[in-house]
Amino acid sequence: MTEKRSKLGLWATAFWIVGAVALLLARQEAALKMTPNEWGDFFSGLFAPLAFLWLILGYMQQGEELRLSTEALRLQAEELRNSVEQQRALVEVSRQQVESERAALEYERELREVDTSPKFLITSGGGVFRGDGQSTYELIFTNAGAAASSVTAVVTVGDGRLIHLVSRNFVKAGDEWRAQFTLPKPLTDHEARLTLRYKNQNGVETRKSFSVGPETDELHSQLEIRPVA
Repeated sequence: MTEKRSKLGLWATAFWIVGAVALLLARQEAALKMTPNEWGDFFSGLFAPLAFLWLILGYMQQGEELRLSTEALRLQAEELRNSVEQQRALVEVSRQQVESERAALEYERELREVDTSPKFLITSGGGVFRGDGQSTYELIFTNAGAAASSVTAVVTVGDGRLIHLVSRNFVKAGDEWRAQFTLPKPLTDHEARLTLRYKNQNGVETRKSFSVGPETDELHSQLEIRPVA
């Protein structure tokens, strides 16, 4: 469009000048008699339309360039917006990848903890009850998980008295043993608390608590051991 407009201006200018020259040649006698002021008016009238023509063409050219510049800015803004969207998508993909890797690491850590963690099962082994109310209870400890060290078990009864049941430096997987504690009267509720402490193969110490009480309302019922959160 710019090239066509320039050619149009050049052809119009050439045609105008050729017309002016032809007019002078046709009126040579009158032209020779013209004074300098008349020549000034002649050239002013000759070039004024050309100046106005090129002013219009320049205005149109400037408008075209402004339109092209606006379009270029629009395309640049669109490209920048697309780039931001792509960056946002990449960030989201990276975040999901990090979350996936974190979840995988957490899963592996949990698996390692399961592999290295002891799992103690505590059940009732019955009891011995005397006529004066003295009651001896037996607990069975079984390690169904990995080996453990520094294993201790303490029973706290309702009056705050501590009874040490277990103190072992090392317990391997599959070990089972029995421990007893004696009270002056039978337990009537889950008033006793069993605290078990041990370390896994990585040296991490764990503390677990259990409530201890009769399994039924019968006076000489077997014990029930419930985990306490």
